[in-house]
Amino acid sequence: MPPRKPQKPTTITIAIVGDGITPKDVSIRQLANLLEATAATFEAIAADGNTDPPKLSLSRVKQGSAAYDLRADAPGAHRVMTSFVATARKRGKDSSPRTRSALGRLQKVAAHAGAALRIDPLEGQKTKPVILAAPIPEDDTQIEEGTVVHGRLVGLKLDARDKATITIRYDDGGHGDFAASAELMTEAAPLLGAHVLARVTFLRGEQDWEGEIESIEERPEEQDFMSLIREARQKLQDRDVVVDARAWLTENDEQ
Repeated sequence: MPPRKPQKPTTITIAIVGDGITPKDVSIRQLANLLEATAATFEAIAADGNTDPPKLSLSRVKQGSAAYDLRADAPGAHRVMTSFVATARKRGKDSSPRTRSALGRLQKVAAHAGAALRIDPLEGQKTKPVILAAPIPEDDTQIEEGTVVHGRLVGLKLDARDKATITIRYDDGGHGDFAASAELMTEAAPLLGAHVLARVTFLRGEQDWEGEIESIEERPEEQDFMSLIREARQKLQDRDVVVDARAWLTENDEQ
């Protein structure tokens, strides 16, 4: 079987646009802020898709314009970059609060350095560039609410940036992906597949989003009524207490 060809790196171009802006008009600090805000947006979008963010590198600065080529070699980079362009085109609609916040910050950083941010389509995509000029609408005030959920622990994930996520399949249907500390991840590992009780937070707003998981413990298996009766009878027998069930029922009927 012939060896598989190495995957071609994925490259995306972002640019600060404005009247006559060139790379020399963008300060080192402004460029650093732009790249950091871009990386944060990629991380948020990757988290929405439950995947690892691509490791981006600055591969080229285009002469004559403040345009920057960002490159990633990871197998899943193309999918995340495609989501990045699509999310920017929709201005964060239907994305998580974290993604909308990151996209809004990216737009503000670009506007501070020039007038707007241009995101070019990936190679082979026949679409127009995305222009982020107007501010991204901020989310309405959200309330963080703590609660307890019951379910089965079905997933533990630690990405390349040590971001931990715990997945719980609820007893009443559906599932939730909660951020967790590395320490809690270690505590939860032996409980994988078990029924658990977890204290978690949700962000309540126009949409509800999973927050963080604060604690998790194994939940004892629920017993049915007859099991409880047998257990009680055994405890009485162990104490040499004799219970005549028929006489007891007759006595209650007479009352």
